[in-house]
Amino acid sequence: MQDISKNSLVFRTNFNKVNKIMESLAFWLPLVFLFLSALFGTALKRRARDHCLKKLDRNKVILPYGSEDWQRGEVRIFAQGIELLYTEPQKQPFGKVNSLVIHPHEVEKIPFIIRPAPKEDTRAGVMWSKELFLIRNPSFTDKVFRVILNFYNMLRDAFGQAAQTIIGAMSKDSSVSKVKNADKRMNEIGSGLTELVPNAWEPILEKYRGQAIVVERKTSEGMVKEAGVLEDYSSKYLLVRQVAFKDSKIAKFVDGQGGGPKLYDVLYSRATTIIRNTLID
Repeated sequence: MQDISKNSLVFRTNFNKVNKIMESLAFWLPLVFLFLSALFGTALKRRARDHCLKKLDRNKVILPYGSEDWQRGEVRIFAQGIELLYTEPQKQPFGKVNSLVIHPHEVEKIPFIIRPAPKEDTRAGVMWSKELFLIRNPSFTDKVFRVILNFYNMLRDAFGQAAQTIIGAMSKDSSVSKVKNADKRMNEIGSGLTELVPNAWEPILEKYRGQAIVVERKTSEGMVKEAGVLEDYSSKYLLVRQVAFKDSKIAKFVDGQGGGPKLYDVLYSRATTIIRNTLID
């Protein structure tokens, strides 16, 4: 009898220890979940950059800033705004400035960003020509990838609902459900996952990727048309290669050296620009 009583006491002691461990886990798991979800959500937001705008990251560009002001430098693309690093420090009344920070609401007002094409007889020029050739003549792998991407975008809502259903089921777990606003956090993660994939699939624009097109751009002096090769598009931008500006006002700013016609890659804002015509090669 004494052995049974002793074993019973040991069992109760071990049971109490296990129970305390479980209670501790029940307390800490929701906190760990809250931290990890916030960390994951922040990481998603940092990567949520427009895929057309992202293609200009760390490139030397020219962009209009203000009414008559033009800026040159190396652009850095962030999820919230862009930064333009000047080639040389700019003198200001309060000292020399090294960069220009343009916030999201200001970026949306920029009608276009210009990337000058490199000279043909340079290594960068050869690479630029190869890129343009691949844009106009995509490989089989690129075509397959684009088909998969377009198929995803067709079924984007279905994928999003499925992801949110799975994540919602996870949030109903007894330990997770104790976290305040757990469902809201999980839904944010689900929506963030779908936002990582480009979602501006438009059949009429997809048809003319890699082909010569004419864009119509709204200016203060009326409508202006410019020709180029459509590389890609998003919900906010059109990325057009091999553009030759005929607007003397723009040429004055972007081509300080003069000479013959220059070619540029231009990221047009869709707020002021549309594709109006297609060209026969």
